[in-house]
Formats: sequence, C-alpha cells, structure tokens
Amino acid sequence: MYRALIRTIILSVAVLITIAFFTLVERKFLAYTHLRKGPNKPRLIGLPQPVADAIKLFSKEQIKPNIANQLPFYIAPIIALFLALNLANLIPRPYSILGLEFSAPLFSAIARLNVYATLAAG
Repeated sequence: MYRALIRTIILSVAVLITIAFFTLVERKFLAYTHLRKGPNKPRLIGLPQPVADAIKLFSKEQIKPNIANQLPFYIAPIIALFLALNLANLIPRPYSILGLEFSAPLFSAIARLNVYATLAAG
C-alpha cells in the first residue's frame, strides 16, 4: 500500500517538473522565433523561470463574482477536470480497466461536453 502511494507521489512530482520545463522550452522557442527577450536571456539558461511562474501563479488574487450565480462558477472547474480525467481513461492501453469497443465515439461525446463547463464558468 505504501509503495503504491510513494510511486504515485513520485510520478506526480515527475509530471509536474516535466510540464514546468516543457513550458520553459516552449517559451524559449517562442522567444527565439519572435526575436525578442524571453527566458533565453537571463542567467542560468532560464532555469529559475518555472519556479518564478509557479510563485506568480500561486500568489495571484482570486476573483469572486458578487452579482453572478456562484454555484456554477465554482462547480464548472470541477466538471471540466472530471471530464478531462475521464478522457484520459479512454486512451487505449494494453491492460486497460475499461474494455470499451467504441471508445472513439465516447471520446468525442465526452470532449464535446466540456463546452458546457466553459459555458457555466462564464
């Protein structure tokens, strides 16, 4: 049981670090192609840039609607996350828990439902 928890934590941290540095590479590429200063100019090859992005993300002010209906505003991200995680379950794997034969139409149907989460957030 503890091994599965440790594996999950290690995998989650590895995915987060990979995403952070993939974003760094993307920003460097865009800075080079647009001929402008970006994360390619600072010291240490821009490696502290993902850390600065994370600090900026977590220190942002939360905007709460006063006049709007608050329940759909707070439920919409949960619905969008739930739909995205269900889409990840439909990816074919050799040892899949779901033995679905018609996963492509189901994938399309679930992907189209994400529009309603965006609509509810607005």
